[in-house]
Amino acid sequence: MLRNNNQEIIKKLSKRSFKVNKIRNIISIIAITLTTVLFTSLFTVGVSMMDAFNSYMMMEYGTSSHVQMQEVDKSQIDIIKNSESIDKDSIGIIKNIDSAKNPEFLTQTINLAVYDRQSVKNAINTEMVEGSLPKSKTDIVMPIEVLDMLKLPHKIGTNVSIEIPVVKDGAYTGENKTYKFKLSGYFTYKTATAIPLHDMYVSDDFYNEYKKDNEIGPLCITFNFKNDKNLEKQLEDLINKIKPYSGKYSVNPAFLDNQVTNTSEFIRNVLPVVLLVIVILTSGYLLIYNIFYISVVKDIKHYGLLKTIGTSPKQLIKLIINQANRLSLIGIPIGLFLGFIIGKMLLPVAMKFTTISDLKSIDSSNIAIFIGAIIFSYVTVRISCMKPAKLASSVSEVDATRYSDRDSNIKKKAKKGKSGSKIHKMALSNMFRNKKKALLVLMSMSLSCMIFLSVSTIISSSDPKRSAEGMMVGDIEIQHGEAQNAKIHENIIPIDEEFIKDVKNLDGVKSVDRIYKDYLGRVAYEGMLKEEFLSQRIDKEYVDKYWQGEDPRELAKFHKSVTLDISGVSSGKIIKEMIENNMLDYYGEGNIIEGKLDIEKFNKGGYIIIRGHEGSKVKVGDKIKLKYIIGNTPEEGYTTNELEVMAILDGADNFNMDVYVNEDDYKKIVPKAYVQNVVVNVDESVDEVEKNIEKLNDSYANPYTHISSKRTYIEEAKETQAMITIIGMSGVFIIGLIGVLNFINTMVTNIISRNQEFAMLEAVGMTKKQLKKMLVLEGMYYGVIITFINLTFGSLATFLGFNIMKLRYSVYTYPIEALLICTVLVLLVSVIVPLIVYKIISKESIVDRIRVSE
Repeated sequence: MLRNNNQEIIKKLSKRSFKVNKIRNIISIIAITLTTVLFTSLFTVGVSMMDAFNSYMMMEYGTSSHVQMQEVDKSQIDIIKNSESIDKDSIGIIKNIDSAKNPEFLTQTINLAVYDRQSVKNAINTEMVEGSLPKSKTDIVMPIEVLDMLKLPHKIGTNVSIEIPVVKDGAYTGENKTYKFKLSGYFTYKTATAIPLHDMYVSDDFYNEYKKDNEIGPLCITFNFKNDKNLEKQLEDLINKIKPYSGKYSVNPAFLDNQVTNTSEFIRNVLPVVLLVIVILTSGYLLIYNIFYISVVKDIKHYGLLKTIGTSPKQLIKLIINQANRLSLIGIPIGLFLGFIIGKMLLPVAMKFTTISDLKSIDSSNIAIFIGAIIFSYVTVRISCMKPAKLASSVSEVDATRYSDRDSNIKKKAKKGKSGSKIHKMALSNMFRNKKKALLVLMSMSLSCMIFLSVSTIISSSDPKRSAEGMMVGDIEIQHGEAQNAKIHENIIPIDEEFIKDVKNLDGVKSVDRIYKDYLGRVAYEGMLKEEFLSQRIDKEYVDKYWQGEDPRELAKFHKSVTLDISGVSSGKIIKEMIENNMLDYYGEGNIIEGKLDIEKFNKGGYIIIRGHEGSKVKVGDKIKLKYIIGNTPEEGYTTNELEVMAILDGADNFNMDVYVNEDDYKKIVPKAYVQNVVVNVDESVDEVEKNIEKLNDSYANPYTHISSKRTYIEEAKETQAMITIIGMSGVFIIGLIGVLNFINTMVTNIISRNQEFAMLEAVGMTKKQLKKMLVLEGMYYGVIITFINLTFGSLATFLGFNIMKLRYSVYTYPIEALLICTVLVLLVSVIVPLIVYKIISKESIVDRIRVSE
């Protein structure tokens, strides 16, 4: 068979066909633009957030290097430097001196060290504001936060006094020596850090002078491998080369492969993104496909004539794809530009959902955003136009001349009865004369409505007040940052009892309660408590992650002790409120599975509430002996208390357990019984009481305490709700616009293609009023069916959407208002569009409209 060589003719035909179909082109460009906008804005937010998370992980880790190794000696550093797998330009050396002990640094760890230029470069979270690295023996570079602690000006040349502890024979002598410095530079952090740890930089000259008479800290090295694959294996091989090595080392988590470890993580992290991509693909496909399908059906006789003069099916497909390519060349660039702008606007809003909202700068110009958006948008266009193109290429020359807009596989049946000529019957028949077209419109409009209903459900189901109640028990809480670690921290300043009394005496205060906490409490691993721990389910993934692969049962057996989270409360009503507000759901649901909470009996003492599970060995009424270890091992002594089990909560697993006792019992169990939270409830203005408590707190000058208010949490929850509204409704608007465009395009082409038919109906006696009524009824049928889909499948979508994107403390609320809005809008569009189109086409006379050939 001879091959046709008529590429230029195909291009010319494609170009002319493109110019003729102006309305189709405009709607197609809008559709492609909207689809590209959705993909680009989604990728802008998604990719930028991924990059931001990686940057944030590096900042939290402290360096942009692949690896950080502490306590290395000079010979080991030389081996690392000479290793072929190491990028030598990335190596940074940190020479640690000691921690500063100024009185102002009581609650902070401020390290003094020598950072070489590469180490400073690797310290990704720091940004020099002014000055330079230390050069002389008296130069020092400090964080702004440390300058503020010392109440010193941010000015180069400022005199700085730093107290360094005197160390002899590896032990602190209890004395500090003061060294005088001049500020040569100061830096800030790119993201706020909650960790009370800062570094100050000094010079090599100071380091060399200091180590003559003092013991110094260990060396630290940071570096990159030449290849960032299998970093843990590469590091393991390197450690084997520098053995013996017993120091601490770690791989930067930002460079580790983030693999989804279980189904729940997949559903929470990956599924929402996959669903968004599918929704955008589907909505774009439905519109673009319908546009091309209608265009091909309208021009089917033209394609049939082309086949009669020798055009092959392959060339017809190419002709239509060329038109799609032309439309893509216009629509995709516009969509990229608009989508990137919208994505940039939505990015700060989306970032507020995350723990990295304080990141000062986020790069959203990643080339992957545009590549991804172009690929997905073009794939959507190609998929959408392929089926209509195949339709044009497959129809025979004879069939093309008599091709009808009706479904070809439906046999004509004679209509019996007297109701066939009724307008509502005619409207219903006309609506489904092409079932495929009707189905596409219904799917497109319904998809838009279902997304709108799902987003509305998420918004209406979130309750800011309930969310705040789940974050804290009282209206105001005074929190101690280190009370739970009293066992290992010697110099903690507890909350003063006089301070608590003064809070009680403030006007507007209704009640004051105390919560005690000991996260590091160790108890003897024996008796009923041992049996209870052994009855728990243990996940291998959890053991690998938190126990470094070691069996916690064997560790407990070896140490003869186990960690227990012990909480003490001044009243059982605190536990009651915690359960009611789901504050104890970090393991399970936080519900009582056995027994009941008797507040009066609990407050009298002698009772314990434990976190258990369905198969717990411990039962309500059992007596549990708690042997709390005062030191590190049972041999160092312990307190012994026997308590009766009042109730069992669910959720204990993986060798974790927490228990709740009243205040007096807690003081008997834990020798260092420090108040962690003071819970304040008010009966007047929260703002006024909060201000007075803050003044009191300032007057007692305890560096470990800070004030939290339920009002603040409510405001934050409202902010989150507003963010969901902005992001969700932005997507809903665009997808809704695609759905409406699809409906308008279908109705316009449907009415225009039936112009001759309408003229004939008028010619045989049908009035314009009856025609309008028929068209309105056609539109209303669409509206009614879409409303039915919303009530059924839409309701299911709201429930699924709520559970996939569920916010904590939200309660499923059916979006009745959103459903009513959706129904009204769908019916309005369904009625108004046909009337407007008919008004335009009916201006010509009946004779002129009949003469027009299809």
